[in-house]
Amino acid sequence: APAVGHGCRPARQPAACAGAPPRRAGRRGRCRAGAGAGPAAFPAFQFRGRHEGPDWRRLSAVDVGRVSREGDVAALQEHLEHVTFCSAERERCPHCQGPADPLLLKLLRLAQLCTEYLLHSQEYLSAQLGSLEEALRAAQAQRDQLGKEVAQRSQEIKGLKEECRRRKKMISTQQMMLEARASYHQCQFCEKAFMNYSFLQSHMQRRHPLEESQIGMKAKTDKLQDEIDKLKEQLQLTKSQLEAEQQANMVRFSKECEQQKSKEEEILQSFHRWKEEEKEKLADEIGKVKQMFMKELKELSSRNSTLENQLLELQKSNMQQKSNLGTLKDSQEFTEEKPQSPQDYHNVVKLLEKQVTL
Repeated sequence: APAVGHGCRPARQPAACAGAPPRRAGRRGRCRAGAGAGPAAFPAFQFRGRHEGPDWRRLSAVDVGRVSREGDVAALQEHLEHVTFCSAERERCPHCQGPADPLLLKLLRLAQLCTEYLLHSQEYLSAQLGSLEEALRAAQAQRDQLGKEVAQRSQEIKGLKEECRRRKKMISTQQMMLEARASYHQCQFCEKAFMNYSFLQSHMQRRHPLEESQIGMKAKTDKLQDEIDKLKEQLQLTKSQLEAEQQANMVRFSKECEQQKSKEEEILQSFHRWKEEEKEKLADEIGKVKQMFMKELKELSSRNSTLENQLLELQKSNMQQKSNLGTLKDSQEFTEEKPQSPQDYHNVVKLLEKQVTL
């Protein structure tokens, strides 16, 4: 029997068998998906190679008669893969060791190929069924949404119809009153109209007693609300004015503080300048006075030295004059005697007193 090529499935790609030559592609077909899915091409299909021998022990344990009688699909599913993809071409007769009958091998081979194709078709149809079920669920959800929208629109249409009937009735009543050319009084709480105001009053007292009292309460409430709104507006205006004045006062106060601070800084700077100037002036005056005192002191010291010299000279001259006389006198007589130059003596005393006072 010729060798069989590889096979492929839409769900998975099996590993290629070593040494298996490639085969040509099998049949191709097309199938229709469900409504709304559109035409889908039947996927390419190739038969798988078969290189493993049959497991005779496993096959001998299967009771084919029982499976056929009981319809044991689980047993078939258990042996489906092994029976479909096993190779019996190299099997020999256990008795004569002769090859198997070619017709039986051909029959088995055709059965395996048919089974493999049916498995491929089953997998493809299962995938299509899943996609169609998903589309069906989406269509059902869309149908439910449309049903809700239809119910909502029906309620809206019903309300509009009721409104139309009410408007038609009102229009017909108004037309009748206009044709009668009579004045009428319309009730504020219902659609009824009356030819006389007394009828309207009796209708209000009979049918709408609470509404009539509520009208007065509503008028009072509206009036109070208007007054409250006005007071709120005035309060808000006053608040905004106070905030503006406060802001202006804050700005003015900050400016005044800045001006006062700048003035204080200027006064402080001028005070420091005056202080420095006074220090400089005082230092200059002290220097000048010091120089003057030093000059006067030098002059006084020179005068003092000259006066001392003059005094010494006078004393020497007096001593010389006394010695030239050659006579001795008592101390009392010496004290009673006056100096010959009284003017010089008084000058010396005054200079000494002036020097002591300085």
